[in-house]
Amino acid sequence: MDESAETTDKNDQLEPKIGLVFHSEDEAYNFYNTYAKRKGFSVRKDHLSRRKDGSIRYRHYLCSNEGTRHEHRTHGLRKGRSIERTNCLARIEFKVSNDNKWVVNKFVDEHNHPLACPQNSHMLRSHRKKLPIQRKVFTASDYFGVKAVQLHNSQQEEAHCVEDYTGFTLKNPVNFLKIKRMRDLEEGDAQFLLDFLKAKKSDDPSFFYAVQIDEQDCLTNCFWADAQSITDYAYFGDAVTFDTTYRMNKNELPFSAFVGTNHHKQIVIFGSALLLDETTDSYIWLLKTFLAAMNGKQPKTIFTDQCDDISKAVSMTLPDTYHRFCLRHILYNARPHIGQTFQEFERFFYDVQTEEDFRREWNSLIANSGLLTSSWLKDLYAAREKWALAYLRSSFCSIMATKQWSEYMESLFKFYFDRKLPLSNFIFQYLKALVRIRDGEILEDYESALTKPVLFADVPMLIKAAESYTRAIYSDFELEYKGQLACLCEPIGTDGSVYSFRVYSSQRQFDGVVEFSPSDASVKCSCKKFETVGILCMHALKALNNNNMLQLPARYLLKRWSNNAKDGASNETVGGSSSRSLALLYSRVCRKAIAVALKSAVSKDALNILEHGLDKFIEEMENVLHKSS
Repeated sequence: MDESAETTDKNDQLEPKIGLVFHSEDEAYNFYNTYAKRKGFSVRKDHLSRRKDGSIRYRHYLCSNEGTRHEHRTHGLRKGRSIERTNCLARIEFKVSNDNKWVVNKFVDEHNHPLACPQNSHMLRSHRKKLPIQRKVFTASDYFGVKAVQLHNSQQEEAHCVEDYTGFTLKNPVNFLKIKRMRDLEEGDAQFLLDFLKAKKSDDPSFFYAVQIDEQDCLTNCFWADAQSITDYAYFGDAVTFDTTYRMNKNELPFSAFVGTNHHKQIVIFGSALLLDETTDSYIWLLKTFLAAMNGKQPKTIFTDQCDDISKAVSMTLPDTYHRFCLRHILYNARPHIGQTFQEFERFFYDVQTEEDFRREWNSLIANSGLLTSSWLKDLYAAREKWALAYLRSSFCSIMATKQWSEYMESLFKFYFDRKLPLSNFIFQYLKALVRIRDGEILEDYESALTKPVLFADVPMLIKAAESYTRAIYSDFELEYKGQLACLCEPIGTDGSVYSFRVYSSQRQFDGVVEFSPSDASVKCSCKKFETVGILCMHALKALNNNNMLQLPARYLLKRWSNNAKDGASNETVGGSSSRSLALLYSRVCRKAIAVALKSAVSKDALNILEHGLDKFIEEMENVLHKSS
């Protein structure tokens, strides 16, 4: 029986079935493409059959995962693209009558691959009519006090200006600098900032901000973080860079950012601050405020500028956190002090692996370059445990001790904050940066979930890694796996049930000493790549393969680097006094409730489930309160 599908509203919810009738090719295609977006797959046009007069007789539309990839003659020469085709059979076939009625003749709805979730469906190829839809970050309050010409200028700014590195020098916390900055703030800037923060809080109750007022009731410092930043920190706040290098506007007003890395090795912003007063007390206030916003959770490692005031503040407020110096800042400051020996100096950050090698090569560098009297190098050597690769083995650093991270951070400020902007322009540019950074994560979530990397070899260890890791982390893991193929593995001793091996390669200067326990399939390498980065090194992989361990032990697949890194609840703990613990627990519960509401906002079914669950929780809570009263 023929059924008509004439209205757009009706088509939006109509399910495909045999006999359904449409009156044009566009109507038929748009119907199936709309259905595909709702379900989470992309559509590709396929078979087309015409009559002798040129009119269409049959038309087939397929799931874009139909078929398999054909081998290309350059496949062995370069890395293949991720695999998208899975030989999926889902399709719809239309038979077209002489009077141009498009009738569904066949419909297959079974897919053999994961479907995209609703918030990612706009990224599927057949639904990319515009650029990826940006989440609602901008509201009317974001434009408060920003003139139309300023908005226009901020969109037209070129991103290739030379970055100002004034902030890389050690800071001089003299009080007159704070007074000068307060006096030189453009008229209305302080009020603009306060109005902006209050408006954001009014729009979003989970938005956190705090301001510090001096004895004259003048704004001194401020900090803010939105719900997404706080949620990101709960999942990825194990390693943090506290960056204070950007100087805003002509008055050198320092903008500070707490920055981390997500499971795709992309930058995430945990919180931001504007500082008029760069003193130890100000940094203590800022770090305490940051902890309050993040429910008291301290990072495992924090990277900062080489600054005495910051170092004192970190030691007083983050006692359980390893403090390291930002390599990017040290390398920039090093150029005027070491001259032509820069490349040799750079090796201490990325290549010199052991403490013994560090001391020997450092003494050689100083003696051969005539830098024995350099006080800057003497101070740097005294603080070597906070920056040298050979000493960065005791804490998780993510990728923050790599050259890649330095490049990421430099591109962040060059691309988004390349000029000394007035405050209103800066806030607008900051919000644009947040949108683009978060859109990048959404896109990569989609790519990692719905595509498969081309494996170097079909071996169980790589197959498991490809299933678990995001694309970026799998790429790093595969490099380590390839590296172990060129390594030799020699047994050097046994201690009970633990076997020791020396793993080395003719291309690598550094050897790894690996301890392997067959009883629990545990492995530990002297290079400590797993402890600092979170993936196994080539030395450990070689020892596993040498002992016929073909599967990757689950304990070495960190959820932090996996496709489901943000699934489920984050691991947060609450400690301290009972009153403080109660306050932190209250704050944490509020943020969890808001986070789950935001995650459910894309689906009516998810919101209904959430509301039903909340009704049950409210009833149970009322019973508990009634019994305790």
